[in-house]
Amino acid sequence: MTDTILVVDDEPRMVEILQLALESAGHTVIAAPDAARAWQLLTEHAVSLVVLDVMMPGTSGIELCRRIREQSSLPVILLTALGATRDRVAGLEAGADDYLAKPFSPRELVLRVAAILRRADGEPARPLTSTRRTVGDLVLDAARGDGRRGARELRLTAGEFRLVWLLTDRPGTTVTSDLLLEAIGITAEAWRGRGALRTAVYRLRAKLERGGEAPLIVTEHGRGYRFVTSPLAR
Repeated sequence: MTDTILVVDDEPRMVEILQLALESAGHTVIAAPDAARAWQLLTEHAVSLVVLDVMMPGTSGIELCRRIREQSSLPVILLTALGATRDRVAGLEAGADDYLAKPFSPRELVLRVAAILRRADGEPARPLTSTRRTVGDLVLDAARGDGRRGARELRLTAGEFRLVWLLTDRPGTTVTSDLLLEAIGITAEAWRGRGALRTAVYRLRAKLERGGEAPLIVTEHGRGYRFVTSPLAR
């Protein structure tokens, strides 16, 4: 079975180069342009290693690396800017296994990936977390991108599912607007993006909270949104 490598970079050309090099070495490659999409892919696929760019819009590669390390020993290679010593140190402190400074040889990346995977001693790859999640009466299935509330099936768009998956990752904790914007792929100016986010959350609420069901999403003005499991938690 081939190893699956997750490449996280917002530059399409860089993703293309990395994908070509890694696939030529026999790996399966999946890619994400930002931290929110990367986290979703980590819950859906049995990833063996992550190649992660430090400089990304919104949540940085270092922050994502730290979050991965909180829940998993999954190997991480960071891509940093040439001479960015502070980023390399911060990345290693966050739990990265190795780093490469741009520009680098794709061949060198392939060799470092091989070395790290050898050190993993052939342990089977597994998803970072379960692909199914139950929060109160809400059940979500990341592998299928759908869910239900009680006995009622939910017909969610891909963007709506990414929003609710992110909101339910830590119930009761406020998720910032910037992170939620990443989940729906908004990269416009903040005033435009936040308007789009309000619309997306409004539509999600309309699907989650029908027929007198208790509200699940609380607005934290100026900060973001919070998922609750009961009215008492509001």
